[in-house]
Amino acid sequence: MSPVPGSMKRSILTGLTGIAGPALWAAAKVRVAQWDHRARSPERAQTATLLDHCATAAHTEFGRAHGLGEVKSYRDFAARVPLRSYAGFEPYLTRMRKGERDILWPGLIPYYGQSSGTSQTAALHKFLPISEEQIRWQQRAGFDLVARYLTLTGDRTMISGYTVGLLPPAVIKPDGPVGITTNPGLMSLHMPRVSQLLFLPRSPLREMEDYDRKLDAIAEAYLDYDVVGLTGTTCWFSIFLDRVLAVARTKGRRADCVSQIWPNLRVLFGGGVHAEPYRGIINQRIGRPSSSPVVLIDNYNATEGGILAATDSLNDDGMRIVPDRGVFFEFVPREKQGHSDAPRVPLWEVETGRDYSVILTTSSGLFAYEIGDFVRFTSVFPHRLQFAGRASGVLSVTQELTTHLELEQAVAQAAAQHPCTMVDFAASSEVGVEGTAKGRYVFFFEFDRRPADLAEFGAAVDRELCKLNRVYREHRANDVAILPPVVTPLARGATRKFMEALGQASVQNKFPRIVDERRRDVLRTFTGDI
Repeated sequence: MSPVPGSMKRSILTGLTGIAGPALWAAAKVRVAQWDHRARSPERAQTATLLDHCATAAHTEFGRAHGLGEVKSYRDFAARVPLRSYAGFEPYLTRMRKGERDILWPGLIPYYGQSSGTSQTAALHKFLPISEEQIRWQQRAGFDLVARYLTLTGDRTMISGYTVGLLPPAVIKPDGPVGITTNPGLMSLHMPRVSQLLFLPRSPLREMEDYDRKLDAIAEAYLDYDVVGLTGTTCWFSIFLDRVLAVARTKGRRADCVSQIWPNLRVLFGGGVHAEPYRGIINQRIGRPSSSPVVLIDNYNATEGGILAATDSLNDDGMRIVPDRGVFFEFVPREKQGHSDAPRVPLWEVETGRDYSVILTTSSGLFAYEIGDFVRFTSVFPHRLQFAGRASGVLSVTQELTTHLELEQAVAQAAAQHPCTMVDFAASSEVGVEGTAKGRYVFFFEFDRRPADLAEFGAAVDRELCKLNRVYREHRANDVAILPPVVTPLARGATRKFMEALGQASVQNKFPRIVDERRRDVLRTFTGDI
């Protein structure tokens, strides 16, 4: 740990580091050993979780209709409870949000997490139930991330400093008898008391809803604190670090990198997006030596159940699944997803190298719920996974989760405002634009007739996306995290040539609406004459 200037504020637990630090490290070792043991043989822990949920919900409306009280094994459960997407649960959830009790889970579910993803159903957005029991499970899973970091690094002085959370506002908005919030915001209100002593920001910054003002306010308020960690969606880290440097310079402090301001910043607890595209710019902004890099503990999480898997190695970007924190896992092979006869397999029967659709049963009454994600297992016993995409196909640089439908609607509106005809188009994204920590969308169009002004056309697409996607609009405001999109014209015949380059020349193969980084770079080679 680097020396701390006398003006820097350390945590109130600093004096207890010699006792509390080793005690926390010992507790972390016990938990990680338990986690690893259960991960090597997950059937017992997973079956116990499933049977407990079925017994708890046996006398609810859903439980009686599906015979949950008779479930004695996973096979019993799979035979009684069909797979459902959000649309299948929405009629139940609509009634529950109005105050009806004992529908999916005993009693009244008090909170509903508004997912940043959209739903092509009556609600337009997903409002997912979060019970008091799920909150307790998520509190324990939150410690799992810290425990894994401590055991991987041997850090026994973390409690001497603060962790800054770049999280949604900790606000619960009343909606009749229940509250609407976000899962991260809700959990920031339900931290254990000791964790609250070490966590920033505090009120009123914690409740701020304007992202642009909030980042600057946090940077200014805690510039002189001994910050040892950051937590939040990975894509926000580099954006926030830019704000820290900017605020420091306005105060006359010469700093080329954040480690000159926060010398003990050493761990990032990230998630929500694939971390790899952001590592380079994060390391550059922090400026730690290669011999002592900042540790990134990544996690795979969902509003439906909290933290589902997390980093367990400093040398591999796979994440070890958490089998014993209140979530029961099932999986459907990607090629069978959406089929009426889709085979379902529990965690202990998955295979490596295959993409699976993720199915969850939770302590908030979602039984055999398709969350819309795909994962790929890199190992089993213990089970380690990588995020492999979303069933809906989305574009996201700050977890705004823009769907192909939103992209098509935005382009259609822009084309109506700026007359043109197009053969086809695709959209991608890029981060670290022009030396900043921000991202933007990149559109590729093969026009038959171009709009008169490409810049105005792109601006129209941008305006429509702001109307269609709440999170995109918030993160575009004042260029806080997302810059204006770029429109890149393709040469005539480019879409056909692109598909041929991919080995997909059949008329049944559609030009992809959303392309990843590799395909984005391939498309850029088709911008000249063909």
